[in-house]
Amino acid sequence: MGFVEFYNASDSFIWDKFREGNPNAFEIIYERHIGVLANYGKRMCEDPEMVKDAIQDMFVDLWKSRNNLNKTDSIKFYLLKAYRRNLIKKIIAAKKIQSHSSEGEIYNGGFTLSHELSIIHAEMEQAKINQLNQQLEELPPRQKEALFLRFYGGLNCTEISEFMEISHQSVLNMVYRALETLRKTMGFKAFLLLSVWGYLV
Repeated sequence: MGFVEFYNASDSFIWDKFREGNPNAFEIIYERHIGVLANYGKRMCEDPEMVKDAIQDMFVDLWKSRNNLNKTDSIKFYLLKAYRRNLIKKIIAAKKIQSHSSEGEIYNGGFTLSHELSIIHAEMEQAKINQLNQQLEELPPRQKEALFLRFYGGLNCTEISEFMEISHQSVLNMVYRALETLRKTMGFKAFLLLSVWGYLV
């Protein structure tokens, strides 16, 4: 199968061809997902070189171990989960933090959502957008991570719960608390909150 034909193929088909060693499938996987991986990494880590290295190392490891990889129907979910593990290992090594350290210590509150929401809601007045960005930065890192995975990563609630290793209900509760905080602190337009929540349930 040529390179062009992969564009309309399903995730499971492309992944299977990649596992068989097809370089075109590997290139498609890289091109489709490098953006979301880089954006996720920038919100976990302030070091751009570490973000880049973690992506490169992950793809090298995937290619080397392709024969032993499990099947998947969601390549994005698979890659995000693998990348998260890889990046956290690098952050821990760089900061010389013990593996039992809390995620709060690892992330150091650096996870952000401002850029994506500014684009999605560009019709809002700039002052409102700036206020939203400020309030988002005050949310706990895990709440911001969950919102990012939904808004930009496109993961559903079940995938987010598996990705973050928490229950389905915990994801719902976490996002609900984040949206409630925004609503209470900003008097935020109800349609915006409903549009966010509607993607998750």
